[in-house]
Amino acid sequence: MRLNLLLAITIALFGMMITSCGSDTESESFDYSFSEAYEADPATSAHPSDLDATLTVEELEDGGSMITVELTNTIDGETYNIHAHDAADPATTPNGTPYNETPNAAVFANQLVGNGGTVSVSQETALSFTEVTTTYDAFFVVHDPLQAINTADISTYLIVGSFAREQ
Repeated sequence: MRLNLLLAITIALFGMMITSCGSDTESESFDYSFSEAYEADPATSAHPSDLDATLTVEELEDGGSMITVELTNTIDGETYNIHAHDAADPATTPNGTPYNETPNAAVFANQLVGNGGTVSVSQETALSFTEVTTTYDAFFVVHDPLQAINTADISTYLIVGSFAREQ
């Protein structure tokens, strides 16, 4: 009887160890810095050029992803519009842009209010970690809160780069 109990406990513990090992998820971060267009022409905006962004993609257990954007060196009280623009053929967009001018809210479209330091926001997407980090073709954009939003005017983008890719 004791041997059967000991065997049952051993099998149960082994089963728990195997199932707990299978829950590892992937995560990757991508760093973005102030747009070169602003560095070349600081008269474009009054925003300080030390703004940085980190976009982190985390794999979720359900197969989707959590996308978190952290902005550093924000202006206190200013609202930053941040989103993904799907890549597109400029011949097919209204203003000849290499992206769809409407942000893709199903992937990432959010706002952050600056606090003079670092702020972050997260959004879930149905895209898998692999899709977001390898096949999703888009641009990551942070709009200048000191200018009117214009998704067809790149001079209103403080940060722009390939979405979830090394820059």
